Amino acid sequence: MSTEEYRITDLSSLSAEDFKIRNTKFLMGSTHYDMNQYPSESRIRHDIWAVRNHDLRRVLREFPTDEPLVDQCAFWMHAVVGKHFFPDANHRTAMALLRRLLQENGIETGNWPIKRTKQARDDSHDVRAELPPIRMDTLYERDELFELWRQYFDDVLPEEYK
Repeated sequence: MSTEEYRITDLSSLSAEDFKIRNTKFLMGSTHYDMNQYPSESRIRHDIWAVRNHDLRRVLREFPTDEPLVDQCAFWMHAVVGKHFFPDANHRTAMALLRRLLQENGIETGNWPIKRTKQARDDSHDVRAELPPIRMDTLYERDELFELWRQYFDDVLPEEYK
């Protein structure tokens, strides 16, 4: 396959509920989920499931299927992390669902270096704090957050996909 054939073109394996299920699994799992602003786990779960399905479907519906793979991955992170749908674990949720999309589209990514991934996540938090809020009409915009994630995926995706 040529690099132009390596793209995420089928998002049918994901639904709005899959975003919520994945984020809830992080809440219930062994990894840290920030609960500082919440009186209870049930309140966080409520806020996760209160995210509008329409908004999550829009992430899927408007995904740029005609962009190069590296850009697609960066756009995905920009949309999910930038919009910040959930109380916590937005980066983990975005990454887990992206890896699922890649796999469902026949793209094997291998392991992404943990140190590089954590650095991108930390930088993403900083960059996102400096940007105007990502809105539903700016999910797939090229800005500093997009560029940060584009560089990350350029670093971690196998050469055959670039």
